[in-house]
Amino acid sequence: MSNNRGEVIDRAASVPGPAFSPDREVLRIAFLALHVAMIALGCLAFATVVDVIGRNTPAGFTVRGIYEVSGLVMAVIIAAAAAPAFLLRRNVGMELLVPLLGERSLLTAVASIAETAFLLLLAWRLHAKAADALEFQDTTSLLGLSIAPFWFAASYCLFFAGTATLWKTGGHLLALRKTDPRRLLRPALILTLIGAAVAGILASLVAADATPGWQAGAAFLALYLLIVAGIPIGISLGLTGFGFLYLVIGEPQALAIVENETARALSSDSLAAIPLFLLMGSLAVQAGLAGDIFKAASRFTAGFRGGLSIASVIGCGAFGAISGSSIATTATFGKVAFSEMKQRGYDSGLATGTLAAGGTLGALIPPSVVLIIYCVLVEVSIQEAFIASLIPGLLAMGLYLVAVVVQVRLRPDLAPQAEGFDAREAMRSMAVAWRPILLFLMVLGGLYGGVFTTQEAAAVGAVLAFAFAVTSKGFSLRALLDGFAETAVNTVVIYVIVIGANIFAAYLTLTDITTSVLSVVDLETTPHWLILLVIMAMYLVLGSVFDTVAAVLVTAPFVIPLISGMGYDLIWWGVITLSLVEIGMITPPIGVNVFVMKSVIGTAAPIKTIFKGIVPFLAADLIRLAVLTLFPILTLWLPKVL
Repeated sequence: MSNNRGEVIDRAASVPGPAFSPDREVLRIAFLALHVAMIALGCLAFATVVDVIGRNTPAGFTVRGIYEVSGLVMAVIIAAAAAPAFLLRRNVGMELLVPLLGERSLLTAVASIAETAFLLLLAWRLHAKAADALEFQDTTSLLGLSIAPFWFAASYCLFFAGTATLWKTGGHLLALRKTDPRRLLRPALILTLIGAAVAGILASLVAADATPGWQAGAAFLALYLLIVAGIPIGISLGLTGFGFLYLVIGEPQALAIVENETARALSSDSLAAIPLFLLMGSLAVQAGLAGDIFKAASRFTAGFRGGLSIASVIGCGAFGAISGSSIATTATFGKVAFSEMKQRGYDSGLATGTLAAGGTLGALIPPSVVLIIYCVLVEVSIQEAFIASLIPGLLAMGLYLVAVVVQVRLRPDLAPQAEGFDAREAMRSMAVAWRPILLFLMVLGGLYGGVFTTQEAAAVGAVLAFAFAVTSKGFSLRALLDGFAETAVNTVVIYVIVIGANIFAAYLTLTDITTSVLSVVDLETTPHWLILLVIMAMYLVLGSVFDTVAAVLVTAPFVIPLISGMGYDLIWWGVITLSLVEIGMITPPIGVNVFVMKSVIGTAAPIKTIFKGIVPFLAADLIRLAVLTLFPILTLWLPKVL
């Protein structure tokens, strides 16, 4: 989304459509609901911080009932932010057919129809849940609040989002009328064939003799066909799961599963940390913490050749621990560090490769949004996983530093002479960087020290980052609102994938996919190292083309049974999975971080230069992957100690 909210509204409202299509005012209402939701998220964070402070004081007071209400409030917050995310088409998808068909408008219309159907399905089921809660007079335990109003509010927000998306769909369909029919013939034929294939797969499951293995395999085939057709991944997961549930167990049970899985995801205490961590990262960017980190790191590395590249790696790791996002880390540090490195005479390949690779540290060094989702999926401790990922994250950073040092030692022309270390300047820069240091210590120190839960650590970080943002020199209300909007939209995108994955996983559970997978792969005769090698190769490929969250969720149903069956620790595997997917983000030909870096620097360097600069860091990644695989103790030792 653009950083200028007015430009976003202008662009979205200009999409052609019928008289009843969402115009500028409807989009304004959507953003108003979004900002109200984010203010509510901020209030929830403040209340959580007050509760944390209160229970650690001699008086020992708490905010009564905050945890039983927070899940319900979070459900309304996510639902209220849904409309802008769908209207701006931010859901993660694969545009694999666009280069083949040369026609985007038809694919957009099909995806929009699927999004509308999914939103209205979720809204309908949440409304049914609210009606049940009202009928049975369900209340919270401590405060005795009625649960029904929260679910009614969430359902109405999703109905609004679904209706607005339906109007936008009408605009896309009317726009097709102006397109030359001959241009639409080929894409329409291909989409019809894909639709027929999906319908045939669904119909085949009506047969009573369909085996569980065939049922699971057919679901995956239908899922991948929808993804190839351009339907967003979360929507494809949800609709495929619902369709197969409907055929196998009938309408009432299928609708009940959709209702339960949607409500469970929206009100999850564990997932509630995600929007708070994303908000913390967004506010940290506005507060200029990335610049503080880079300046401090560059002062300490000034005595080394390639000092700015070394500082960039350290800075990406530190800022990644604040933002929890690889793409955000790459984009932010790309703006902060690239121009300064070029002014000092650094080689473009070294500069861009350092920043694109360094950005991947953002998803491995805790707090990691993807690791939270993985832990919720496989039902392991988030705190333990965060602790386990610390040493692998530091190892990744250390190997990247070695990669920089080796490059400038072998080819001194890549970087200028060292400027010389000034201890006084270095200490002064540490004083300037007190804000990110304090944020880092408060969030991770409290988390590792057992003072905070994951959600509490995220709330403390968000409140502290908010204080830094509003007191920074460049603060503006518009920038704050834009940061809120970006956080909300990214949060909705993640929740859509999680909800879709939950519905799809519910169907796979019915097929007993664990038994099916283990019947295909004989763990007694097949070497475990060979199975791991095949899975790792798959993740490297997927990471280069898939969104990180989607890659983990789509593959988990058949990968996790294998890992468990071989007796490996699931927290260790979560760290390995994260490493694999992040390596994929800089792996040619479609490394996502590479293209993010390219978008930041524009014409300053060609894409092939960035890929060339990535190569030494890929070598470091492969070494790290081998070490973590051969020595699981590096991942599992610290959680046992703490």
